Amino acid sequence: MIYINSTPKPHEQDLLNQFADSVGLDVTHSKKYEPSDVAVIFGSWKKVNKNREHIEKLSHHVLKNDVVNNHRGKLVIFETPLLNRKIIQEHDSYRVGLNHYMRGLSDFKNKNSSPDRFNSMGIDIKGWRNQGDHVLVIGQNWNDASLFGISLELWIINTVRMLLKNTDRKIVVRDHPENKGLLKDIVDDIFGYTKQVIYDTNIDIKDSLNNAHCTVSYTSGSSIDSALAGVPVITCSEYNFLWPISSHSLEDVENPKLGERDQLFYDLAWTQWSVDDIKNGKPWQHLIGDSQ
Repeated sequence: MIYINSTPKPHEQDLLNQFADSVGLDVTHSKKYEPSDVAVIFGSWKKVNKNREHIEKLSHHVLKNDVVNNHRGKLVIFETPLLNRKIIQEHDSYRVGLNHYMRGLSDFKNKNSSPDRFNSMGIDIKGWRNQGDHVLVIGQNWNDASLFGISLELWIINTVRMLLKNTDRKIVVRDHPENKGLLKDIVDDIFGYTKQVIYDTNIDIKDSLNNAHCTVSYTSGSSIDSALAGVPVITCSEYNFLWPISSHSLEDVENPKLGERDQLFYDLAWTQWSVDDIKNGKPWQHLIGDSQ
């Protein structure tokens, strides 16, 4: 059962419809869960307040929460891609996972993948950088579902405070574009007393990563951009896709782990599918196949 109202975006609804046609799935316009063997939704789900206005505005999240809470079979979830990421509305490919969309919770059926798929993406993996002049703290969307309910504000504050105890390098705080400068207020109000902490004004993360010593991230997809650029990552959540090859303690900031990346990227290539692949039902064959 494909829940077409799990996304309010017409191009994503159209993609779901074409996916349904290719594999012969039922599409429902219901705004509540309907019992099914396999449920398909588009996007992550956020907690919704009981305020009526909030519920109406985020009705797609109300639906997805209802599906996730009540469905007992397999759940297929479409999300934004992890590789060749861009901040745009319509993507060339999408992440498609089974039962979740984050590392450790989703089954992408991608363990020990061959390098062919990744190599076809034209992505360059730069050598690990040994030194740099600043530590980049990567922010996320203020209400990002992948934060799993933690306060981004408190995470930023506590992370920077701990870094100040463990490094003399500049600490650069990068905001998420959708936050519209919210983290700048935190940097100015809490850390205005020291010139060691700086608010990042770069638009492109490639500029932020330029000459960075390492990055610190919770679950941001920018962790992948960092590792591809050769900048080691300290990951603060086991749901971060870079968790297996990275340091997890801020005390490691001067000597972060430089793990083996190649196999991780080969596996990540199988978390996402091109729009044409989706229209032809290939993620369904890969994730569900004959196991339904």
